[in-house]
Amino acid sequence: MGPWCPESITDDASAGGIWLEGGKVYDVDGAFVKNMATFYDDETWQMYDEEGNIYVTKTEEDCINAANPYVGEEYKNYCVECLPSFITEVSQTYMIPVTPVLQKNATMFQGPPGGNQAGRPEQNGARPPRGERPEGGGPPPRGDRGGMPSTRGIALNGVEFSAPAPVDNILSAYTLAPFDDAGGHINVHQGYHYHTTTGLSTKIEQEDGHAALIGYALDGIGIYECTDASGNKAIGLDELRGHSDTTRGYHYHVDQAGANNFINGLKGAYAK
Repeated sequence: MGPWCPESITDDASAGGIWLEGGKVYDVDGAFVKNMATFYDDETWQMYDEEGNIYVTKTEEDCINAANPYVGEEYKNYCVECLPSFITEVSQTYMIPVTPVLQKNATMFQGPPGGNQAGRPEQNGARPPRGERPEGGGPPPRGDRGGMPSTRGIALNGVEFSAPAPVDNILSAYTLAPFDDAGGHINVHQGYHYHTTTGLSTKIEQEDGHAALIGYALDGIGIYECTDASGNKAIGLDELRGHSDTTRGYHYHVDQAGANNFINGLKGAYAK
C-alpha cells in the first residue's frame, strides 16, 4: 500500500500515488502538485509552502477530518492520506454467492459511472463549483442512494472494489486524496479499498489469452481486467460491462483505469 502524497514539489513519481481525471491516470509527483493551479485553471490551488514542502495530513485526527466529504477550511490545499497504522479495528464481512444466480432484471448502480455529479464539467480538467457544508454536517452514509451497495465486489487479494470516489467533494474542498499505484487508498471506516484497477492487484491469467480474473462482484460473477493478454479491450459488453463466452459464461470486465469505476451494475442476485 502507498505511497499517496509526495512531500516536496521536487519529488518524482515514486514518492506519490496517482490521480484520475477526465478518464486518464496522472502520477501525483511533485510537479503535478506544483501545477495544480494550471491543471484545474484555478489560482486557489497552492498545496505547498515557499520552500516547496507539500501540505500533507499527518495524524489520524487529520485523516478523519480531511477525509470527510464536507471537509473544513482548515484542510484547504492539503494532500490527504490516511496511513495503515491508523487502522486497528476495521473488519469487513461480505456474503457472495458461490454459484451465481442470474436475474431477469439487472440491478443498476445509482448515478453515472466515475462519480461525476450534476454540475461537474465533463472531462475538461475544470474544477467543480465549491460547495457549502450542508446543515448538520457529517459524511453521507455509505452506499448509493436507494439502498444500493457501495461495494462493487472483492479483489482476489481480499480488498474491496468500492464505488466511485467522491472526486467532486474532494476537489471542491481544494483537497487531493490520491490513490496508490494499485488504485487504492485508506479511510478509517473502510480501511484500504480500491477505486480503480491498474494491473497491480492479484490476478489469475487465462490460458486462452482472455483478460485475467481479478475478483468477484457481489453477485458472485467473475470480474476480469479491461484488456486481454494482447492489450485488446473486451467487445460486446452490455450496460453492466458484462458479456458471455463458452469458457467463463457470463462475466464482467472492469472499466479503464482512469474511469474511477469498476462495473455498472449486477446481473445476478446479491445478499442484502
